[in-house]
Amino acid sequence: MADKKTENATLTADEAPAARRLTARLALRGRVPLRPTVPSGRHRRVAAADGEAKQRADVPGAVARWAYRHCRLVLASAACLFLLCAVVGLHAGDRWSNGGVIADGTAAQRAERAAQRLGAGTPDLVLYARSRRPVDAPEVAERGRRLTELAARSPGVASALSYWNTGLDPLRSTDGRGALLRIDLKGGESETARTARTLVPALRAASSGLDLSVSGPAWVNVSATDQAERDLLRAELFALPAAFVVLALAFGSLSATLVPLGIGLIAASGALALLAAVTRLTPVSVFAVNLSCALGFGLAVDYALFTLSRYREERARGLDAEAAIGRSMSTTGRAVVFCALTMAWCMASLLVFPLGLIRSLAIASLVVVGFCAAGTLFLVPALVAAFGGRLDDAKLSLRLPWRPRTARPAGSPFWRRVAVTVTGRPLLWALAGTTVLLGLAAPVIGLRPALMDETILPRHAEARATAEAIRADFAHAPERQLTVVLPRTDPAAGAAGLDAYARRLAALPGAARVSTEAGDYAGGRLTAPRHIDAGGRHGTLVVVFAADAPQSPRTAALVEAVRATAAPGPAQVAGAAAHLADTRQAVTGALGRWAALMLGGVFVMLLLLTRSPLVAVKAAVLGGLSIGAAIGLTVLLFQRAHLLGPPAGGGGSTLEITMPLLAAALAFGLCVDYEVFLVARMAEEWRRTRRNTASIVFGIEHTGRLFTAAALVVAVSMGALMAARISLLVVLGATIAAIVLLDATVVRGLLVPAVMRLAGRANWWTPTWRRRTGPGASSTPSSTAP
Repeated sequence: MADKKTENATLTADEAPAARRLTARLALRGRVPLRPTVPSGRHRRVAAADGEAKQRADVPGAVARWAYRHCRLVLASAACLFLLCAVVGLHAGDRWSNGGVIADGTAAQRAERAAQRLGAGTPDLVLYARSRRPVDAPEVAERGRRLTELAARSPGVASALSYWNTGLDPLRSTDGRGALLRIDLKGGESETARTARTLVPALRAASSGLDLSVSGPAWVNVSATDQAERDLLRAELFALPAAFVVLALAFGSLSATLVPLGIGLIAASGALALLAAVTRLTPVSVFAVNLSCALGFGLAVDYALFTLSRYREERARGLDAEAAIGRSMSTTGRAVVFCALTMAWCMASLLVFPLGLIRSLAIASLVVVGFCAAGTLFLVPALVAAFGGRLDDAKLSLRLPWRPRTARPAGSPFWRRVAVTVTGRPLLWALAGTTVLLGLAAPVIGLRPALMDETILPRHAEARATAEAIRADFAHAPERQLTVVLPRTDPAAGAAGLDAYARRLAALPGAARVSTEAGDYAGGRLTAPRHIDAGGRHGTLVVVFAADAPQSPRTAALVEAVRATAAPGPAQVAGAAAHLADTRQAVTGALGRWAALMLGGVFVMLLLLTRSPLVAVKAAVLGGLSIGAAIGLTVLLFQRAHLLGPPAGGGGSTLEITMPLLAAALAFGLCVDYEVFLVARMAEEWRRTRRNTASIVFGIEHTGRLFTAAALVVAVSMGALMAARISLLVVLGATIAAIVLLDATVVRGLLVPAVMRLAGRANWWTPTWRRRTGPGASSTPSSTAP
């Protein structure tokens, strides 16, 4: 000690700063270790008080130590829970929903209910019957009437209308050899799907002499449920081996690889079982099953990966297994809790949208996140106790042929070089990373949303093939119809007003034809008059046939024009284009609340974790850029590049309206998760050294390799959805896989270190009021590290 004092005393006032700068430069190059600044007496007292407070509030550490000591009880309970959840989840059957893509409480939805009361609502089943002879032939007409009567008498059927019992010309194909049978079913989406499963085979058996094919929302639901189950099996068969390979490369140990995989399987099965129970209370989308399995597996593996890596570091420092896992959970475990809360908040913010599909997928994500966090906190310590020393780096139970036997360093030399390079020229790299994200976000301007329909199914699916055949064989496709409900108009007593109204509608741009009880209109003129029955009735319908697809701008303008046209009484407009317009308006109106909730909530979470306003603002801003990049990437890949194939039904390529929202929320949550782990490790080093640049380099060096492995696992898990045959799952899987890889490289490797280097010591500034909240409050950020 005396020698050190003498040596330091020989340094002049001018030489001491130069020596400190030289030491810092050598430390950044890995040649000498950075020495922490010697704290003053006040700082030592504050640190001691902080340590006592943290020990009292160390819930994750206490849970870890309990699970370690009671590993047999924890593992036996987890095994029983896994088997129970697997049984419950696999017996959900037809309780899954495929709807919820139309906003609740809109004018178009009210018009749809009014049209149903007049027998003209959107049918649940559309049967296309083809015959070798004209459908007006006596024997064919007789078969058609019997088939219609059988459908009307069947259990669960509210009404059945066909060309043979109505004579309506739009229900007959242009070649005269095909006709439509429209069936309305009783109950909600789950009930109609169960009815369709039994009704369709019965009608096929009774359709002798007719070639019957089926479409409609209920049959799309049945087809999507069956396809989703096959896709789930295909995705998991790909994801499990691929994730195993990634983790084996990351850990180099079979035992260590099995820990995250086991937790991922339990989390996915638990989420599936709980969702199956939720279906008894509220509709849950069938796609929530695929999402919960993919997301649950990816998140659970990520959390376990970071926790297990920290455990290995603590073991390498000489701690015994119980102390090491306790310390790991006190640091990384707390970060896992904050990550789970942040991800849950991001997904819960989606509940502001009035869309059943979005809400059910948000509920699925909330369930998944809860299981992932619980599995990490309880199962990782129990598995550490069960495997013992086989999880340590020094005792590899599986050594890959090309790996040396020597222990691997805690940090990554490659990521250290990246961090040193970026912090050397932070402004240049910050501009480069921002340019990449803004460039990916640019295609958002061309987003064209659409409602989900049979096009989510593969082209060979019966529901989709039948719908495309109907578009080709009939003069006016059903989805191009706008149904105007006039509930107080008597078609006979008000014939003159109804005629004038139909002429005005037929003259609107984008209207191909208008049909009323008085006849058919085109170009503002009556082209095919019909006889109107005697008066005394209240309520009639006017059907406007659009010339373009529902998602086209011309049809959207037609909806507004029809609603603005003066009618002979109160008028309501239903139809696919009206639903799309109202849903788009409802989603647009909720966008501001969603963004404020999500960004504001994440800011508060990160402020509580780091106590640094600047770090929290920076994370929210980078998260916002990630949202834009996620949506822009979706538009670029699937709307402009047509990765799903050419658009069906005309009108140009579109995206289902819920997918960009879900992709944005998931991307933001995952990016903030990685932000928490990275900033926490930087904050830990900052508390030790009080050197901003060195802390940034240290954080990147000690988390870069983990981020790479974690991003690959999530990319594999979510990317496995690209093997699905349902387009929604393909879009979601590809977008999340791409944005996670982008975040682990561009955002974490370039933007975060560059921005934090530019901010300097302001990264760790804490408001004064925070330091005065109690006797044990600290002026430094209180963070955890993986």
